[in-house]
Parts: sequence; structure tokens; C-alpha cells
Amino acid sequence: MRVVGRWTAAAVLGLGFAAGCNQSTGVVEQQTTGAVAVIDLDAIAQRLGSDKQIVDSIAQRQSSLSQQLVDLAKSYNEQIAEKKKTLGETTPEQAEVTVASWQKQANANLNKVKQQAEADLKKHQATLIAQFREQIKPVARRVAQKRGLTVIVTRNDNVLYDVAPGADITEEVLNDLLAASPVASAATAKPLQAAAAPIDAQPADQQTR
Repeated sequence: MRVVGRWTAAAVLGLGFAAGCNQSTGVVEQQTTGAVAVIDLDAIAQRLGSDKQIVDSIAQRQSSLSQQLVDLAKSYNEQIAEKKKTLGETTPEQAEVTVASWQKQANANLNKVKQQAEADLKKHQATLIAQFREQIKPVARRVAQKRGLTVIVTRNDNVLYDVAPGADITEEVLNDLLAASPVASAATAKPLQAAAAPIDAQPADQQTR
């Protein structure tokens, strides 16, 4: 999965630093002539396992919301079945019109709830992505600062034509994350696990405003 490439259209993290920062890192570094650092968040997500965890979290959220929709549809059918029992005094034609009206309203309510669920899923996905980016940002900032780079952009083939080796900070950021400790690396890779919000159910015969 192209985690970040598909998630974001804008590739700028917008991190600012003072120019002329200490270039020493304990390893041989290539001097760069520009002020822009490049980072491949897709590669970092894959190496840390964050991409899979995010996909799994979204799938779990989707499954939970889908089950709520199934339960709501079942509830509406039960409500309509109960209401049919109150139509004993009406003619078959009138009963048919009334039941059709209830069913139409139930379908309208279900469609509204489905739209709410889709919006919730998109919001959940955006939250996971934002959390992952925020977890990586402090390390990326530190690595870029050591190289005297003032802006960090994410690698995107649609934007970047060529990148000088010294401007790519991906490996150093990844190494710093992995060197922190297995526990810290696992924590970095673990995305937000938010419970699915309950959907807003309405009675089958309630008018949608």
C-alpha cells in the first residue's frame, strides 16, 4: 500500500530550523547545497509495520460500522413488523400504502446513517495518518537540523524529479527510530485505536429533516 503517497496530496511538513546547525552526527555525511530534506514516509511506515497496523485499524472500524448498519436495518424491520399489527382496522390498500411509507422512511434513515458512517471512517483514517506523521516529525526534525536543512518534504514521484543523496534523511530517521528500543519502535508503529462511534439511529417512521 502506498501509505503516504495515497494519503496526502501536499508533501510539505513545514518544519523550520535555523541555518548553520551542527553537521556532526558521528558518521560520514554528505554536504548538501540546498535547504530541503526529503523523507520517504511510505518506506518508514513499511519498515515499522505502521502501514499494516493502520490498514487493520481502518478495517476494524469499517467492520464495526457495517455491523451497526446491519443491526439498525434489523431493528427497523422489527419496528415495521410491530406497527403492522396496529393496522387491523384499515383496508388492505391503506395498510399497503402505510407500510410502504414506513419502509421508505426507514430506507432514508439507513442511507443517512450510512453517509455518517462513511464520514466517520474517513475521519478515522485521517486521524491515524496524522498521528503517524506527528510521531515521526520530532526525529525527522532532529536529523534535518543536524544536516543544516530547514524544510522537510515527503518523497513523491509526482513532485520530486531528482534528489541529492545527502538530502534524503529517510534511512537516518528510520535508524534513529529503530535504535531507540524495540519497545519505542513498536509504540511508534502503533496507530490510534479509537472505538467506532455509535451511529445515530432514528425510528423507522421519523421524518428526516
